[in-house]
Amino acid sequence: MSGSLRQVRIHELFTNTFAAMYLYFECMLIGAMVAKAIAARHEPEPDKDYLIILGCGIRKDGTPTPILRGRIDRALAFYEKQKAETGKELTFVTSGGQGPNEPISESLSMKRYLMEHGIPEERIIEEDRSTDTFENMKFSREKILERGPLGKIAFSTTNYHVFRSGLYARRVKMRAVGMGARTKWYFWPNAAVREFVGILTEHRVKQAIIFIGLIVVYIALTFVVYRY
Repeated sequence: MSGSLRQVRIHELFTNTFAAMYLYFECMLIGAMVAKAIAARHEPEPDKDYLIILGCGIRKDGTPTPILRGRIDRALAFYEKQKAETGKELTFVTSGGQGPNEPISESLSMKRYLMEHGIPEERIIEEDRSTDTFENMKFSREKILERGPLGKIAFSTTNYHVFRSGLYARRVKMRAVGMGARTKWYFWPNAAVREFVGILTEHRVKQAIIFIGLIVVYIALTFVVYRY
């Protein structure tokens, strides 16, 4: 085999493999964006027994940040809607631990906010151990089970975070429907990329297998093409 032909093969191999990986990532990104948009706009049925509010940081004075307040207000709006339409009251689960720079847990901060807005204390379950979204779902599920069957569950988070949060709920074997609080449009690009990377990271073994498979396939195709 001449050196020039070998260089052509190597060039074609890298070009084809890169094109395949680029197309794969592009399809994944578009699919994830569409799924996020659909999930963010979904409105759960007003028949829920529990509503989990996912924490995301509080201020130095212990009050919710604007993003967290949006999640709580979204949950409160759903609570009022369900109560007005069906007469059924639900129980809130405030889910979020205490970060290193937070004076109290996110769970307690949310609980205080809910009580200030007329929610009785007996309608609030505190989950104050979680440090990320996966633990939000896992520990909230455990708290609900302490009271009895899981029942019908919804969760409230920021709109761009609904899809990935729902995936975590499935991982802990909890059927939960998400609702999204609105956020400023300029948060979306950065948040969308972060959420996409998070999804890929959670499935890194599967992604590695796909990458290796693509490389093997294109190595084989390149040699077949140049053989004939």
